[in-house]
Amino acid sequence: MHAAAFLPFLDTLHQYSLRDLKGDLMAALTLTPMAIPQVMAYALIAGVHPQYGIYAAILPVIIAALWGSSRYLVAGPTNAISMVLFSSIATLSVGGVALASLPPEARMPYIFGMALLCGLIQVGMGLARLGELVNFISHSVMVGFATGAALLIGTGQLATVLGLSGPKPAGFFPQLGWAVARLDQVNFWSLGLAMLTIILCLALRRISRRFPATLAALILTGLVGYLLDVKAYGVALVGPIPEVIPPLSLPPSLDIGIINDLFMPALAIALLGAVESLAMGKQLAAVKGDHFDGSRELIGQGLGNVAAGLTSGIAGCGSLTRSAVMIASGGRTRMGTVFSGLLALPLLLAVAPFMSWLPMPALGGILLIVCVQMINMESIRLCLTATRIDRAVLLLTFASTLLLDLERAVFIGVLASLILYVYKTAHPRVRRLAPQDPLMQYAPPNLPPGIAVYLIEGTLFFGAIHELERQLEEEDRLPARLILLHLTRVFWVDATGAHALSQFLERCHARSIPVVLVVGSSNVRDVLRRSHVLEQISDGFIAETIRDGLCMAADLLHRIHCRDGVCALLPDTGRPDANARKAGT
Repeated sequence: MHAAAFLPFLDTLHQYSLRDLKGDLMAALTLTPMAIPQVMAYALIAGVHPQYGIYAAILPVIIAALWGSSRYLVAGPTNAISMVLFSSIATLSVGGVALASLPPEARMPYIFGMALLCGLIQVGMGLARLGELVNFISHSVMVGFATGAALLIGTGQLATVLGLSGPKPAGFFPQLGWAVARLDQVNFWSLGLAMLTIILCLALRRISRRFPATLAALILTGLVGYLLDVKAYGVALVGPIPEVIPPLSLPPSLDIGIINDLFMPALAIALLGAVESLAMGKQLAAVKGDHFDGSRELIGQGLGNVAAGLTSGIAGCGSLTRSAVMIASGGRTRMGTVFSGLLALPLLLAVAPFMSWLPMPALGGILLIVCVQMINMESIRLCLTATRIDRAVLLLTFASTLLLDLERAVFIGVLASLILYVYKTAHPRVRRLAPQDPLMQYAPPNLPPGIAVYLIEGTLFFGAIHELERQLEEEDRLPARLILLHLTRVFWVDATGAHALSQFLERCHARSIPVVLVVGSSNVRDVLRRSHVLEQISDGFIAETIRDGLCMAADLLHRIHCRDGVCALLPDTGRPDANARKAGT
């Protein structure tokens, strides 16, 4: 097998030019200063020390870029993944012991184990070519989850921004109530530093899209905190980072009980990460006109999470924010992301001494900005107004995110998406064409009354036939003399659909109602032939275009002769046709 199948980045290196190198280096120099404070903030969301977010932005980012499909997708910690991780830490018990009750040094191996298990699940999904299946997760689910996660992140940072101390409960409403009940204990130094960070970040962003406004705002706020010695006023600081070079880490012992405890949270993270990464990868590929292999991207993201679990990092996925910066900064290939991961280490060496003086409320202020950016009002409006199903799925996912554990909310969203897909598939569009419909312009001028023309679009199976019969029953007071089924826009038919169509033809024949089929697709026609549906009607009742079908229907109605409740199809000579029974007359 070709080496590129195992090392997909070789094709990039074979065609790499000096122009690509310059563009990728400039993009990496722009992206890295912005990415470092962002991943620190996401680690804070996950309930772990910011250093683990930085570790996840080094080797895991490089591995995901080299083995993934997209040349622009930048992996690493994200807000949604970090929220699911935080929820898992707060609710998970391992071996009967609550994970949240363990000290950080005893808790972190389980978090690394979740990243490793998540990566293995994603690699397995990629090897099984399941990359396209995640496309069934609807837009409404992602919007509802992102909106709910934004509110959860915001309430989770209230204690840090307001300087409140003491254990806080889990969940949106308990945390909100806990913070409101302690408003008299607000540390105004913490609140002031958070507000200063927000103001500086928003102001510095006006300089240029390439200017590292977030990092600059954190540096200025940290400098203010250092000069004013805010620690003496009860403001929490990030504290020193024990290791600068990412230390190797090992997950907990390979005990089947521990794996069972960690599997469901890891599966939730893997599914959510797969959905986000594939959606962003396809979007970026469409913008640039690139080919995108979803299964290969899953392998890349999975290997990145495996690397995170082995180098003291937290799980992550593709980041839209950092990927957008990579494109806007002139990145040309996947090597831009690789250079960003390599530059993260020297940048970390440079800023590590400063980080111990960085006020935690400053990171909380950055996260509040992220929360606002996560809420897309236009997408919410679209889901609320598009269809009742989209509205219900959006509200269900949003409520689940606020009321339940986030990993359960992910599964509820996935289940809602699958139900939505099945419902839409089971209810293809069936409508009766009105005389003024554009398709009826092909009707001959002598078209007699009593022809019911039905257009079926989508998938032909029992759901479509059920809808067709429901419409016929509603119109029984004006029964049709002939039915024309326009199946040219049917793109797929299965055995169930063929059987249902066969039964429908039999019921029409019993009621002496001829049926004309317009079947333009050779694939659909072959399925109907193999399932013996076409044997129930003669060749004179099958057409390839709507024009031929309408002309055929008009000719048939002129030749149908009924007497004493018995109808027969007369040939051109006026003699009864031997195929009258086949014609359904």
